[in-house]
Amino acid sequence: MNLKQISAAVIFAAMPVLASAQAMEPVIQVSGKGSFSVVPDAYTLTFVMEEKGETVSKLNTQMQSDMKSVLKFLLDNGIEEKHVQSMQVNLNPYYESTPQGREQRGFVLSREIQVTDTDINNYDRIIDGALSRGIDRMQGFQFIASEQNNAYEKALINAVKDAKLRAGLLAEELGVKTGKVIAVSESGNSYPMPVMRMEMSAKADSFSSAMPGEQVVEARVNVSFAIDE
Repeated sequence: MNLKQISAAVIFAAMPVLASAQAMEPVIQVSGKGSFSVVPDAYTLTFVMEEKGETVSKLNTQMQSDMKSVLKFLLDNGIEEKHVQSMQVNLNPYYESTPQGREQRGFVLSREIQVTDTDINNYDRIIDGALSRGIDRMQGFQFIASEQNNAYEKALINAVKDAKLRAGLLAEELGVKTGKVIAVSESGNSYPMPVMRMEMSAKADSFSSAMPGEQVVEARVNVSFAIDE
């Protein structure tokens, strides 16, 4: 390759870099954070049922009987069928220590029932009734807001407003103006966080023993604005 060919190759290779540099616009990039408070109006929890024995068929027969009793109780007490999930099943061998070492003595069959109830004052009766019908333990109890998706959308709108405000403040300080939006992205959201603040009604008849307080749903965005000088 001669000198002219080498020079042409260098110029050709540099063209994309120069074109990219010319295409870049000065921008103001900011992060916005928004939040929205909600009052939980429902609860969710998971019941766990276990059976231990030598044969899987006997375990399954016993569990099916208890499961029908629990499910009937839940539906009879206001839990909607769409809010009950009972398909999670686990089967594992169990072992015991003997003079000859660990020996398998049977199986442990477990099944989970996930429940969501929109009657927040009903949780104690539901738990007591389920435990008296063969449930061995419960886990994952928490108060939730049934309109959580709507709350996040409102938090996201507040995050965008916050980003616009921050960009405007920076632009004003720099003596420029914000232009069109070059790029925008969500940088994540957070699960509802409890707020240690509760409001009690002065009326005794509106008082509830279930007082979950408020929860805050948060959203974050990254926005790049063009600079109009």
